Amino acid sequence: MKIFLTCILAFLIITPSDAQVLKAKVTVDFGLMPAEEINFLTDLAVNIEDYINNFAYTDDEYETDIDISIFIMVETVTQKGHEKMYKSQFQIKSASGESFYDKDWEFPYQPGYLFDHSKIAFDPLCHFIDYYCYLILAGELDGYALNLGTPFYIEAKNLGNIGSLSKYQKGWSTRIQELDKITDIRTRPLREAKPDFFEAKYLLEEGNLQEAKVYALKVLNNIEKVVREQPNNKYLRTFFDAHHRTFAVIFQSDNEALTRLVNYDSYHREIYREAMP
Repeated sequence: MKIFLTCILAFLIITPSDAQVLKAKVTVDFGLMPAEEINFLTDLAVNIEDYINNFAYTDDEYETDIDISIFIMVETVTQKGHEKMYKSQFQIKSASGESFYDKDWEFPYQPGYLFDHSKIAFDPLCHFIDYYCYLILAGELDGYALNLGTPFYIEAKNLGNIGSLSKYQKGWSTRIQELDKITDIRTRPLREAKPDFFEAKYLLEEGNLQEAKVYALKVLNNIEKVVREQPNNKYLRTFFDAHHRTFAVIFQSDNEALTRLVNYDSYHREIYREAMP
């Protein structure tokens, strides 16, 4: 068993079974919203934090704390029937590099809004949050072992399908399309490479550069498969945004590997070129 995963399992032996899964920090920016509207939303951040942090999204054996940050920019409010609907931009990130941005979120809100994971009817606020939490979990668990995140991508897809059939349909067809790109067979080599990448990162941190390069080269080979099929793959771009500096350190002075990275990830080519001999 790989060193990285072995250490996770060792950690779990001394971790209580009710360990927190997601640990969220939420920031809300109200932009130019009128003061009276801001008053309605003053407790939104803390309510979302409590909603996430006090719920076990998984009882998976690999359960560990996953730090996430959420940024919400509230832009406008409109009255639709008996509900005030707030249009917002939303971004969620994990400490290890999972990241999603949504510019088309609408949700109803008022003081005393019920945050409850047991809601049966589709909730455009709670289930939206759940959707992205499942995406974060899926990506994180993919890094632990091969395709370990699949059940959580399925959970997210189920929520997306329900949302697309609800009266709060806005944005859900696009979200489902983006999710399908992550789970598409052409993107699968990247998902399959993630355990090797985090093993390489762990070995690098332990000072074992040569072994780290062995695993990182396996990652490059899988990335090449994605680039051949989808050179502009959005999920691959997110992966490089999070991890390009780690690649540059692992392949310091390795001109062949760094040249491959320049070809695969032109956005960060200067970082790779700086690492060339």
